[in-house]
Amino acid sequence: MKALLFFLLAAAVSASVPPSAGKRLTGLEKRVTNVEHRVTALEKGGAASPAPAPAAARPAQPANPIAVYFVKKKQFVTSDKMGVTLYLEFENTTRRRYSAFSGLLVFKDGAGALIWSKPYGYSDPVGPEERIQVEIPVLSLQAKEYLKFLKARDITVSFEKQEYYGSD
Repeated sequence: MKALLFFLLAAAVSASVPPSAGKRLTGLEKRVTNVEHRVTALEKGGAASPAPAPAAARPAQPANPIAVYFVKKKQFVTSDKMGVTLYLEFENTTRRRYSAFSGLLVFKDGAGALIWSKPYGYSDPVGPEERIQVEIPVLSLQAKEYLKFLKARDITVSFEKQEYYGSD
């Protein structure tokens, strides 16, 4: 009985509300819901989410703006040392200029097993969409890594935990 009375009352109220007021109420309900979500997040200990910037004002910045490619490996033997030289190519995939960058190079074999990881930093300016060729020697003094590189046929490299400095 109470439910029937409620529905009749709701129908009478909605019949008397003009269509433009209905749109305004819907918009208001959506904003109230968003505020409720933010308050709930704050009560749980989360940080307040800032209002999103307009799409035109936000720079399109990829998570990892510096890409790395494995070019080749070449074994060398001299009178006093031997090792493998790894030839890599870094590419700035953005339209920004960086004065330096650093991160962690992770080398894996064809099966996905870790061969070697090495912190790496580059301190010369890198222009937008510019490619840089780098050589990294792995000496036989690093016996485990050296032997893994000799054995591996397919080598992949990734550049993780990137930090970049002086972007324009």
